[in-house]
Amino acid sequence: ADVLEYYDQTVNSPSGSFYIPAVLRVPHLLQVVKRRRIRSNLSRKNVLFRDNFTCQYCSARDNLTIDHVLPVARGGEWKWENLVTACAKCNSKKGQKTLKEANMKLIKVPKAPKDYDILAIPLTSSAMRMLRKRNGTPEEWRQYLSPTTDP
Repeated sequence: ADVLEYYDQTVNSPSGSFYIPAVLRVPHLLQVVKRRRIRSNLSRKNVLFRDNFTCQYCSARDNLTIDHVLPVARGGEWKWENLVTACAKCNSKKGQKTLKEANMKLIKVPKAPKDYDILAIPLTSSAMRMLRKRNGTPEEWRQYLSPTTDP
């Protein structure tokens, strides 16, 4: 992989300090890999983002709320590991119960997001059509895409 851009932030290791790659090019795979910063401050919006705007009990995407896995009344706290996105129906069904008491299971165990997330998009013609349709090509990538594929 070729590093095309770096963030201005570094990581330290026993052998030295290194800048974090922001944009990588993997020519033989024809894809762009971008490490994007994740907003790690705990908020309702960021919990929804972490959970991909999907109920962590039933996968619904409508009427979303935030649920405490261990209810506040039972000592649950406002922490990444205790908060999940839930639809109103599942949140109401669970109420002040534990997962076991409510006979419910989480799709994914909640955890704090890492400082960086890796996003890889194979640059196929269908991927480019999707990017055009959603107007989602990250600005940082545009200078690295060929004029024939840039949306």
